[in-house]
Amino acid sequence: MTKMKRPAFTDAKRGSMSISIAYLFTFLIAMTVLLFMITYGDGYSVNQILLVVVIVVGNAGYFPLSLSDTLPEALLSTTITYVSGCFAPMLMFAIACEIYKVQIPGWILCIMYAVQFGIYCCVMTIGRLDLFYRSAELHRNGDIVYLTKVYGPMHTVEIITMYLYFALLILVSAGVFPHKRRISTADSTAIFFLEFFTISVYIAQRMVGLQVELMPFAFDLGLVLLMIPITKLNTYSITGNNEIIRNRLEQKGYIFFDRKMRFMGCNEKAYEFFPELNEWELERKIPGKGGRFNTYLRQPFAKYLENEDDDLLTGNFLMKNERFFYNIGVIRNKSNRKQGYIIELDNIQGQV
Repeated sequence: MTKMKRPAFTDAKRGSMSISIAYLFTFLIAMTVLLFMITYGDGYSVNQILLVVVIVVGNAGYFPLSLSDTLPEALLSTTITYVSGCFAPMLMFAIACEIYKVQIPGWILCIMYAVQFGIYCCVMTIGRLDLFYRSAELHRNGDIVYLTKVYGPMHTVEIITMYLYFALLILVSAGVFPHKRRISTADSTAIFFLEFFTISVYIAQRMVGLQVELMPFAFDLGLVLLMIPITKLNTYSITGNNEIIRNRLEQKGYIFFDRKMRFMGCNEKAYEFFPELNEWELERKIPGKGGRFNTYLRQPFAKYLENEDDDLLTGNFLMKNERFFYNIGVIRNKSNRKQGYIIELDNIQGQV
């Protein structure tokens, strides 16, 4: 590897630190969004939380970079800043697919993560191998610290993946891929502006050759713009609304079994309906005798399993002058593979 040059300052005098303070604010803004999501947010997906985390980590690198006095310090800080550069475009694409309900198969999502992790592993070789940077030199111009770099082959790969995800973002928001959710014009406009603004800032910075890094500011603005439709959609989503889920759990009983018909647990309402569930051992077969479950649900459950019917089996029974309704169905993972079975129980007071 070409030897990294020692610091070459064009102006030895340290500036007013105004840029450093600005970088610090980008970190604090992203951290505020993360704290809001953790403290008050309901229904945020893993990808949505990860996006904020990688922006927080990436923005955290710009502040020490602006204060670096030696090349090793600057290279370490630069390595941290690439956390957002490597992962944010991919996560923004994944979130756009969540917003528009464009299905990404699990194996493709796994490959996407693996590729970006592989690229970041190459980023961590900066200063040691030629994979990402062949050489780098540290400069200071007033209060602006910047690196001049000769890039390695994996930097080109990182740029290609970034442009690829930005292009996919535009295609998703333009409706090129089949999607299952309608969103308001205001939300779709905000998402499109976010994509256009982030791409434009990155391209403009590279073309002009600015010494100040603008991406932390672009990521912060994009993050705030993206959180508006995400928070709105999560608040008014049926599947992601925790209040609806809590009400259902308080009113209905749920009993879970794995593929081998072993009892895997239930909620409090199910214990109330069938007290013998308190005596059942987890990950054990259904006891053969006695109890309300064996009296009222064992035969319908066995019938459902014999027919190997993936559709819901519905029915009802009368217990102590109360009419109970049940649904028996399959539990599937994100890859649509059968993981077990679920029984939903509900009673309507006064109906016989």
